Amino acid sequence: MTHGELTARQRDVLRAIATLENAGELVTLQRVAAELELPRQNIWSYVHNLQERGLVVYNPTERFTTPIRLSDTGWEVSEVPRAAARDLRFPILGEIAAGQPTLAEGQVEAYATRLQDVLDLREGDFLLRVRGESMIGIGIYPGDLVAIHPQHEEPHSGEIMLVLVPGENTATLKRWFRDNGTVTLVSENPDFKPMTFPTEDVRIQGCLVGHIGTGRSRRNPER
Repeated sequence: MTHGELTARQRDVLRAIATLENAGELVTLQRVAAELELPRQNIWSYVHNLQERGLVVYNPTERFTTPIRLSDTGWEVSEVPRAAARDLRFPILGEIAAGQPTLAEGQVEAYATRLQDVLDLREGDFLLRVRGESMIGIGIYPGDLVAIHPQHEEPHSGEIMLVLVPGENTATLKRWFRDNGTVTLVSENPDFKPMTFPTEDVRIQGCLVGHIGTGRSRRNPER
């Protein structure tokens, strides 16, 4: 079946993706399913087929919510006029500790754009530069940037969260585990011991949605 022999439903899915992209939305299976009022599993099947034809870019093996984008060919086949790219600006808000907690300044160091092409980012998200080695077990090294989505609701146990410890005015990036009246913040490095606090002393600031490796941080300058 060639590009011109798409079924009516495949064309509907292609055009829905184009419309959502033009609107600047994060296009996911759930969002397309809601737009077309179809089951998510059906949308997955259509998107998978369109991906095989080279009409969409979709990588369902990624850890986080996976965005769907049209390829250049997909835009042509959809026959939907492509809107000018919206360069969202994501602030880099200084450093975040991946080690012992440090002060969360909240000052904008710089802005990064077009990251929504490779990460699950939305307006209001921000970046922090990593300092410390407590999360190297999942590939987050000193100097890397982590992408944070603001969140204040309690997460599921095991999620990686940006949290403040108000008593010390400190912030850190750790896995979150709650046990009755306490929260334990766990590193991804056996050299760092878990930190346990009363639940009321820990304030959730956001959840990790991705990270950008800088390369240079993999080398220890002291060696």
